[in-house]
Amino acid sequence: MKGKIKYLFKLFGIVLLILIALELTLGILFNYNDNKRHDENTQIKIASGAYDNIDLIIVTEIYNELHKLNSEWAQFVHFRLKAFKGKHINIDDKGIRKTLNLSLKDSLNPIKIFCFGGSTMLSTGARDEHTIPSELSKLIHKSFPDLSVKITNFGCLGYNRSIENVQLQQQLLQNNIPDIVLFYDGVNEVIAAHQNNKAGTPTNAINRQNEFQLAHDYSKRIKLFCTSSNINRFIVYLQRRIFKTKSFEVKNPEELAENIAYNYVKNIELIKGIEQNYDFKVFNFLQPNIYSKTQHTEAEKKFVKQSSFYKELYTKSYDFIKKDATIIDDSTFLDISNAFNNTTKTIYTDFCHTGEFGNLLIAERLFNSIKKELEIKKTKIENTQMEPTQSFQ
Repeated sequence: MKGKIKYLFKLFGIVLLILIALELTLGILFNYNDNKRHDENTQIKIASGAYDNIDLIIVTEIYNELHKLNSEWAQFVHFRLKAFKGKHINIDDKGIRKTLNLSLKDSLNPIKIFCFGGSTMLSTGARDEHTIPSELSKLIHKSFPDLSVKITNFGCLGYNRSIENVQLQQQLLQNNIPDIVLFYDGVNEVIAAHQNNKAGTPTNAINRQNEFQLAHDYSKRIKLFCTSSNINRFIVYLQRRIFKTKSFEVKNPEELAENIAYNYVKNIELIKGIEQNYDFKVFNFLQPNIYSKTQHTEAEKKFVKQSSFYKELYTKSYDFIKKDATIIDDSTFLDISNAFNNTTKTIYTDFCHTGEFGNLLIAERLFNSIKKELEIKKTKIENTQMEPTQSFQ
């Protein structure tokens, strides 16, 4: 009996050592493969033509820095970007990306513009001085050189409108009151719904659900360890290769698209009361995606084909949004999904992200939309400065 037990312990030890060795070996291989895939993806973006006017070394540096970005837990919004200091990408300790802010003169009392959105507003494929908010800053500075304007880029990887509403509320609770608020959304509303097969959820919500109460549930710990192991990743990889597993398909795209539109519209409505109470102006922009561009380059045609599983959901949800009765009568809603329809150049580096030229085109649309509001602000400031001061005796 003792011999059998000793044998079983020995066998268990051997199996454990084999598993540990396999886990470590696969980890090294996956790390090598991930870095290689990152390099290949960068070359694909360079070859797309979206960066024809930029030194290729600079483009490589941008994506290498992007690859190093990491996130951390943040209350109410699930996560935010960690502080990062790079040559082209800089994130402060609040998770805010650096904006050029050419028009910031009076740091005590500037016109505050808040920019909310996901990775497209963050402008992942661009240098700090060529993000959408930075390009907007240049346009404002050119047309309103005497105005003091501070633009804050609250964009973050994976954020959708539900999280952005919370972001804005948190700023208001800290008495950081904006004058103009820009929401640039549409892409992550669809991605999050596609991931979870449910509209109105944050991106990667399933991961947060799996992690909930992890410290008090050992079965969850074991399950999470197993499902996040390199061995499990290898098994899933083999399954997909052998059985040709397709990307996740939505069961009822029509219903899901309608729910995406409903949640998006309701999020717009929720801010209206806050907008009036705090006296700031909101603009809601429905962003473009590669499926809404009418003239595709050869590179963009490949991106469309690679992400074809998204197309129906994007098309249907955008149609539902634009046909919504509330949206039709809402002057704060601006459909700029056609922003790239007048260019034959390569704009996209995948199905939704753009190069720096694309950011400029979007910034121009944002600027033209808020120009009248800036003129109103300018007139008010000028009138205030002209008012005679009262003297008391």
